[in-house]
Amino acid sequence: MSTLAEPDSAALAEPSAPPKKTRIVFIDIGRGLGALLVFYSHIAHPWIIAKNDKAPYVDFIEALTSGPMHMSKQGIGQIAVPFFFLVSGFVVTPIALRQGTGRFALNRFIRVYAPMLFVVLLTAFLMLVSLHPPSTGQSQTLNPLTVLTNTTLVNYLIFPQVVLVPVAWTMIVEVIFYLLLMAVLPLLRRWVWLGIAVELTFIFVVMMSRSQFGPSWSLFAVNVSYLPAMLIGQVVWATTKKQIPLWTGALYGGCAWSLYVLADVINVGRVDSSYNLALAFAVACFLMGMFAEDRLKQRKIWTMLSERSYSIYLLHMLVTFVLLQLLRPAVPLPIALLIVIPAVFGVVEFSYRFVERPSHSLARRLSHRPKPRPPAPETPDPPVEPPVETPGEKTQFVDDTEVTLEIPRIPAEPVPPRRPAPRPLPAQNGRMPRNGAPPTAAPRVDQPRTMAPRANGGAHRQRPVSESGVDRTAEPPVRRAMPPRRRPSAPPELRYQPDQENQGQRGDQDDLPRHRDSFRHTPR
Repeated sequence: MSTLAEPDSAALAEPSAPPKKTRIVFIDIGRGLGALLVFYSHIAHPWIIAKNDKAPYVDFIEALTSGPMHMSKQGIGQIAVPFFFLVSGFVVTPIALRQGTGRFALNRFIRVYAPMLFVVLLTAFLMLVSLHPPSTGQSQTLNPLTVLTNTTLVNYLIFPQVVLVPVAWTMIVEVIFYLLLMAVLPLLRRWVWLGIAVELTFIFVVMMSRSQFGPSWSLFAVNVSYLPAMLIGQVVWATTKKQIPLWTGALYGGCAWSLYVLADVINVGRVDSSYNLALAFAVACFLMGMFAEDRLKQRKIWTMLSERSYSIYLLHMLVTFVLLQLLRPAVPLPIALLIVIPAVFGVVEFSYRFVERPSHSLARRLSHRPKPRPPAPETPDPPVEPPVETPGEKTQFVDDTEVTLEIPRIPAEPVPPRRPAPRPLPAQNGRMPRNGAPPTAAPRVDQPRTMAPRANGGAHRQRPVSESGVDRTAEPPVRRAMPPRRRPSAPPELRYQPDQENQGQRGDQDDLPRHRDSFRHTPR
């Protein structure tokens, strides 16, 4: 019975606090799901549907996703691309402001081009061994120049195009955004609203002049036409961090959306009419994830997918098409997919561990500002042992160094205030003696105190009336200096309000007029 009456120690233990988040969870979830959607769409449309490979389960998924969303040509994975652009505008902008132009450029260069170099070299190797990678219809001429242009992503700005990695077209859009961000970074540091306005103006000018400077400029305008999606993410960051007012964020968001729609209206590189709907759905998912961030928990699966999303995006199509060419039609499609999907993630893991993650470490090490070394502590000199004198022998010290002794300073005694000389009293007849000697004080005579009469009678408080018998030589009483009156500060609950910064700590000078002409000097 006694054991039933005693409470269990485990039941009384307080629940452990939830683990602290180290990442933005909704961005990890969005990037992971986006990479998987792109993976699925590039299996379903360029291979199964384009080659008329029978797969009823793929037809069922397409009827529920791509068909109602009017994305039958590119697949449901089209939503992932504008979501990636939104994440870039939302995340990369504060990173650029924190790192500065030089360190940001070095960081982005290593992060983008190290995995890109690996994929281009792998594609070139497969082409040399007669394994054909996927193609979008452009030329795939293999030579050192095309390897260089595809690695640096300049091939998407040169006409005619030579494309070795079809999915890398989104990376040139990212690079253009990084360059534009570095160009307006001084404006974003001082006036965020002005920097975003310059970006919007740049996009509009390039899009409207797409057919004025030749085919290469037209290709550049096609890539610039996707930048409004990144600016929407940038505007969301600036509004949520209170860098710009809410009405300014709404205005800039509407302008960015209008520019994205304008690219569809004037047909700047659009292949169907699903781009605007894909961006709208991506913005809705982004905002819902941002508002639900406090309720989301950080999971290892989402972190792993998010960290490997870049490698998944670059490698999935290359590995899938090469393996399906080797397996089909000898191996049934379901079994071939069961072989291909693990192989893709195996190559992705290899790329992440040995290419992408080391490049991230190198980028962080080179782009981080070195911390100043703390000053070395001063080591005290070893004590000098005095020599031992033997009887009958004197020791003579010879010291060639200059010894500086610090004389201790004795604080000076405070000087008493100077008292005024006593004022001599006049003599009995009102004249001073000729010899200058002070006259003898007249004997003090106690005079009766008089009462001030009251008009209507009654009691009145006695008030002594001063007479001539006051001792004028007495030292006047010393008045202590009163401390200055301080204005009481605001209560603690109003001092550190996030929406009322620096309020409740205002001084008296803040309540005065701001112009000197409004003060009127009143003579005393």
